[in-house]
Amino acid sequence: MPSTTIIAQPQQLMPAYNPIKYIIDNTNKNEPGFRYIFSIYPATGSHTSATLVAQYRVLPVYGTGYGEQDISMLMQSLVTYNETGIDTGVPYDSSESWYQYDVDLGYEYIDNIDYTSALVSDGVLTGIEYTAHGFVVGDQIVITQADGGVANPALEGLHTVTAVNSPDDFVVNVLWSTISNININGNVTYADLRKTQVLDDALITNKEVFNGAFNNYINAYSSTLFPSALYLANSAGDLLMTTHTAGTDYAASTFLLGMLYYNLRVYASRVYTITWYDMDGYILDNTSFTPASDGIWAVYLGPLNAGITQDYYVQITNDSGFTSQSYYFTYDNRCAINEYQQLIYLDRMGSWQSFNFQLRTYEKGQITREQYNQHIDGKVSSSQWVGVPLQKGFRTYNTNVTKTFDLNTNWMDQYDADRFQELLTSPQVYYFKINNSFVTEYYCACVVEATSFEVFSQKNKKLIKQSVTIRLAQQDPING
Repeated sequence: MPSTTIIAQPQQLMPAYNPIKYIIDNTNKNEPGFRYIFSIYPATGSHTSATLVAQYRVLPVYGTGYGEQDISMLMQSLVTYNETGIDTGVPYDSSESWYQYDVDLGYEYIDNIDYTSALVSDGVLTGIEYTAHGFVVGDQIVITQADGGVANPALEGLHTVTAVNSPDDFVVNVLWSTISNININGNVTYADLRKTQVLDDALITNKEVFNGAFNNYINAYSSTLFPSALYLANSAGDLLMTTHTAGTDYAASTFLLGMLYYNLRVYASRVYTITWYDMDGYILDNTSFTPASDGIWAVYLGPLNAGITQDYYVQITNDSGFTSQSYYFTYDNRCAINEYQQLIYLDRMGSWQSFNFQLRTYEKGQITREQYNQHIDGKVSSSQWVGVPLQKGFRTYNTNVTKTFDLNTNWMDQYDADRFQELLTSPQVYYFKINNSFVTEYYCACVVEATSFEVFSQKNKKLIKQSVTIRLAQQDPING
């Protein structure tokens, strides 16, 4: 029977950027040198040293004696994002955003025995009795007596096992004549502090993480668990992995080229159907895909493929009983002053959302030059020193150009104003711009320059619009 008891563990599916904590107990926790051992392995394959992802040795917590380990930092290094398909308009495999793992729960402690039987004589030397002691002739051992060696100082410390009379009796190289009190209890360990180690006393299998951070209940009066079951996507009413809230009250604005790719937990060989509906419930379009393996897929929910030019909602189903909640979108058909442009950003749950910028855009460049002032060498001509034509004093050896864009939104509602805050703080943003002839001018990574923002509320300000400055992540190279 395992000596390990699981006190607490994460839910089946967890965001990698939230605490992922395991708490366990063990009946051997009072043994000397005790450590809890948490071993992390991929969910597929054998649990061997070759497949070991990480291993933690943890001291018991003061007070409870529990072993506690948060593996969120490790999980963050094992998941990432996948932007390769965000311009295709079709679902694509984004399983880099997902990781499935097992945890082996174990322990280790220094091998030792606590003897309480009276010492015995082996004729000349001293014997110790203990059931199934495990020592063999030649073992180097350390004896620590209950009184610190006051009564039997010769028995205290480092000794050698000279004989093993039985599995329950061994003899050490201490003269019996030096023993004055046979009833002093003691502890015996190996001199090299060898350990008893069990790596797989208990197992936790098939846990999952994804590239997300769940923030709904931070700074709230009452803490609520991450609703893991809703994101497993295996029953009616489940959710996609996005911060876009499902329901009619949370319609995100989009337009014809709106890039919206929401992550979905998928299962091998199941047929998934994406259906676009108008606001009266009539089907506008649908498409299907079948994943070859378990994981996460980024599912396109934008209006492009269906040619939608009206408000709509999307629902996803599969052939095994899964039906997602409905996600609503407001189609923004207001004319753009400049070309069609948007920022595609990674939301907190690992999906790709986008924001449309219809008002004036200002493209700017900043130039920096690195220079030095060199000595001007002339030349001798007709016994006179003269200058050299076109010779330079200040010389530029490096020129950098930083290009920025000031983008401006149109008027927006409160929900889009809340989404805009997430855009400003997103770690991954892409700039997409096409001209009026639908020719792509820019499709590249960028950096949002904002270092602060103001939170607008329609309670205080009826009309809301926002501006943002971005810097292209790659700048034009300049020759020397």
